[in-house]
Amino acid sequence: MQTNFWKRVGLQTIDNIKLYFAAELKLLIFTILIHGLAFWSLHITNAWLIAVGISLVALLPVVGAGIVFIPWILIEWLQGDVQLGWWLFALYIGVEIAKEIIQPVLIGKDLKIPFWLPIVVTMLATMIFNLFGVIVASIIIPFIAAYQQVKAADKLQDNDKI
Repeated sequence: MQTNFWKRVGLQTIDNIKLYFAAELKLLIFTILIHGLAFWSLHITNAWLIAVGISLVALLPVVGAGIVFIPWILIEWLQGDVQLGWWLFALYIGVEIAKEIIQPVLIGKDLKIPFWLPIVVTMLATMIFNLFGVIVASIIIPFIAAYQQVKAADKLQDNDKI
């Protein structure tokens, strides 16, 4: 019985990893749209291409979009286009805050876990594993969700037998 339980948890974890990355894909599309619209409205040449590039760079753990935005903002300020620099700064901060709010909500909704669980697991994994904590968390979160889902299904099945 116990072996069957863990096998089901393993299979559910694989399904949940797919759901986890689907949520990340939704977040990627969100950032491309926001960056693209903002760059287009700021009349930046190749707005949508830059939006895609920055959004892909934003997938990198720790450095993220800041590796592009911070130098770009500083260059704009130093070259005298202070207004564009401030708009880029506001866009960068706004999108990062929105991502930090939306990501755990999307993951929690898709994996049927509390929204705070991805935040806590990611923070703990990052403290323990440093840079690789983000990668470890992307496996641990679906595993925890799978464990809870299989346990709930077993409990429901046990209640049906009574």
